[in-house]
Amino acid sequence: MVAIAAMLAGSIPVYAGSPDLFSELGSDFKYTMNNGMQDAQDAITAPLHFRFDMLTEPRVYLTIAGAGAALGGAFALDPTIRSQIRSMSSGAATGLEDAGTYSLAAAAGFIYISGLVTNDAKARQDMITTGEGVAAASVAALALKYGFGRERPNAGKGAWAWFKGGQSFVSGEATPVFALAAGISQHYNYQWYVALPAYSAAVAVGLGRMGHDAHWFSDVVGAGLLGVGTTELLYYLHKQHGDNPEHYWIFPTTSDRGGGGVGVGYDW
Repeated sequence: MVAIAAMLAGSIPVYAGSPDLFSELGSDFKYTMNNGMQDAQDAITAPLHFRFDMLTEPRVYLTIAGAGAALGGAFALDPTIRSQIRSMSSGAATGLEDAGTYSLAAAAGFIYISGLVTNDAKARQDMITTGEGVAAASVAALALKYGFGRERPNAGKGAWAWFKGGQSFVSGEATPVFALAAGISQHYNYQWYVALPAYSAAVAVGLGRMGHDAHWFSDVVGAGLLGVGTTELLYYLHKQHGDNPEHYWIFPTTSDRGGGGVGVGYDW
C-alpha cells in the first residue's frame, strides 16, 4: 500500500498540467451520467423484459441453484463456524478488516488513476462501473439489514433470530469489498493471479467481522453474493449500453461569450 501511494504521489503532479486531463475527466463524467440514467431505466423497466423461457437456460438456473446452495450451506454452518472463530483476538480481526478493505480500495484507485495517466478509457470506465456496483450493493445491503432484522451473534439469541430489529444480515462491511473484488477481477478478465488475491482480501474482511462476533458466516456469504452479483450485473448492463447506445446522452455546451456548460438530450 505504501508503494502504491508513492507511485501515485509521484505521477499525479507530473500529469496534472496536461490539458488532456480535463477532457478525460469530462469523458468519465459523461460515461457516469449516461450509464447511470440508463441503469435507472433498466431497473424500472426490468419487469417488462422478464421472460419465463430465460429460466430454462442452464447458466441461469445453475447460477440460482449454486447461489442458493452456498447460502443454504452457510446457514447450516453458522453455529459451528462461530464456535471456531469467535476466539480470534480483536487486534487480529481488525487487522484482517483493514488489510482487506484498504488494499482493494487502493487497487481500484490505482487502476483508475493509471487510466488517467495512460489515457486508458477502459480502465477508468471499469472502475467507475465498479464504484457504482459498490454503491448499489451497499444500498441493497442496508435494505436487507432493516428488512430481515437478524440479530448479531454477540446478541446471544442464536442464529435464527430474524425480524428482531437486528442488523446482521447481510454484512455491510463485506458487501462493498466483494463488489470491489469482482470489479477488479473483471477488469483483468478474471486472471487467477488477480482474482485470487482480490477475493482473498474480501474474504479477510468477512473473517474479521466474524472474528469480532459481529456477523454469522451466512451474513458474509450473503454479502459476497450481493456484492459480486451487483457488480457483475452492472458490467453486463454497461456493455449492453455501449453496444446499443440510445436514449439519454450528455454533451458539453459553449457560448459566444466563452462560457460553457453541460446539456442533456434524449434520442428518440
